[in-house]
Amino acid sequence: MQNADIAVSGTDGRLQLVVEIKNVPGAPAEWVARLRRNLIAHSFLPHAPYFLLVLPDYLYLWTGASSADILANPEYKVEAAEVFAPYLKSNLSLNDLSRYGLELLTNSWLQDLLHKDSGHDLDDGSSQWLIDSGLYEAISNGSVELETTT
Repeated sequence: MQNADIAVSGTDGRLQLVVEIKNVPGAPAEWVARLRRNLIAHSFLPHAPYFLLVLPDYLYLWTGASSADILANPEYKVEAAEVFAPYLKSNLSLNDLSRYGLELLTNSWLQDLLHKDSGHDLDDGSSQWLIDSGLYEAISNGSVELETTT
């Protein structure tokens, strides 16, 4: 899996999504784009159609994740609190989580996402980006692999 924190394959076993998790709240847009560029330029990411960067405040999704324009801005920027709200106790903030805690939270969300019965289960407005990007269809009923090295 090279150095991806989480890799998600489709039902055919092909890698569809690479997830990088950083516990860096308030990261500026140029830092986000530069991090992705560095990961691609130094071959730290396996080739996949989608790349998701998870931070405590936002999730950033690129489609065509290994495209030639490695300085591209993400196509989707989604508030992490909206995505992860069902997984947090009411008195816990995403900023309170360690990187490992954020990784476990992301893994739980992805596992649930993979096993939804249909895209219609994503009926809240905060999930529309998953449908619009094609990510939901690409990973539905697939599998998640966590990076095992520390």
